Amino acid sequence: MADHHRSRGSDRLGHERFGRVCIFSVQVRIAREKLRHDLYDRRFAIYMAFHELLTAVTEKDDVDAELRKANAARAHSPFLLNAEVGSFLERLHARGFQIHATADLVRKNLLDRSATLDLADKLGSDKLEFANKVPDLVREFEPFLKLRDFSKNKP
Repeated sequence: MADHHRSRGSDRLGHERFGRVCIFSVQVRIAREKLRHDLYDRRFAIYMAFHELLTAVTEKDDVDAELRKANAARAHSPFLLNAEVGSFLERLHARGFQIHATADLVRKNLLDRSATLDLADKLGSDKLEFANKVPDLVREFEPFLKLRDFSKNKP
């Protein structure tokens, strides 16, 4: 009879431990998602700074403000994103700066007519290529900006 009571007691302890482990694992998952939610605004600000840069370079003459904003956002990226995304942002910023500098040369007519025409011709295709980087930007940021909807109650 004593063995029967001990067995029921150990079963109860096993169930309690299992229950605590399950609750703990759910709490860990929720904490991880909460951190993702907390980081979302900061990461989205970086994304938007570069999205604005991609758009501005193709649509505006003066993109100094967008270049500065993207550069500041890029400075935050090592703390909020991985190294690959940081490198991608560095390349985007450098390309945006290069296109802007070329546009300035064309706009100010600082070169001879033939060189200006050649640069202007290339500038159009460079701007189009730069604008077409938006899907790449989305793809790079997607893992960092996807959030879990806990209302759907899936593990």
